[in-house]
Amino acid sequence: MLRDLEKIIDECDANGGDGERLEVELRQAAQNLWRAQFLYRDDFGSKGSYDLLLEHRAYFENLFGALGYRIVGGRPDDRLLGLLATDLPARQTMKLDESLVLLVLRLYYEEAFKRYEINDNGEVEVDGETLLQVYEDRTRRIRPLVTRLHEILTGFRQRGLVRVEDQGDSRSFKLYLRPALPMVVGEETLASLDEFIAKGTAAQAGGQQDHSNAAAAS
Repeated sequence: MLRDLEKIIDECDANGGDGERLEVELRQAAQNLWRAQFLYRDDFGSKGSYDLLLEHRAYFENLFGALGYRIVGGRPDDRLLGLLATDLPARQTMKLDESLVLLVLRLYYEEAFKRYEINDNGEVEVDGETLLQVYEDRTRRIRPLVTRLHEILTGFRQRGLVRVEDQGDSRSFKLYLRPALPMVVGEETLASLDEFIAKGTAAQAGGQQDHSNAAAAS
């Protein structure tokens, strides 16, 4: 990879460019993608890194491939580039409520996409109250507090999965679900939400039955 980088720099110098500056920009582009996980071409401050990642994609694919990641996106209609793990880790570090919110976001995106409720940037708009209601309906769990939801969404925003538009009140906000969502949460992962709900519903029904039997016996 070091030789690949040196070759890119040498070619830049040979063509009258500034190889030293290009090296700095390449490192910065790699750092930006690593930190954000997804970069969007039209986001403020992203175009320079986005274009460099596309222009030297082979180099970056080798670089991130050595770390166990692959680059996705980058086609003319995608408007985004992202990193996904080549092999999923054995253990996920996300908390349960984070995982459930992520799955609900993905589910909502999927259903809205089928209804053609998507803007020119491939985003789906949803307000916070609707999201929380969908969370309750689909997971059969109590909705998270608004402050906790904002914490979760902040993490997702930093990864390029959502945009959050505040309405002047933390309880009233709009979300824009971004096209990276279906890349991060595939169909198999989405199916796990239904499995979780089914198990939770069965356990709840069993608990209610035990309570009824105990009451009858007394």
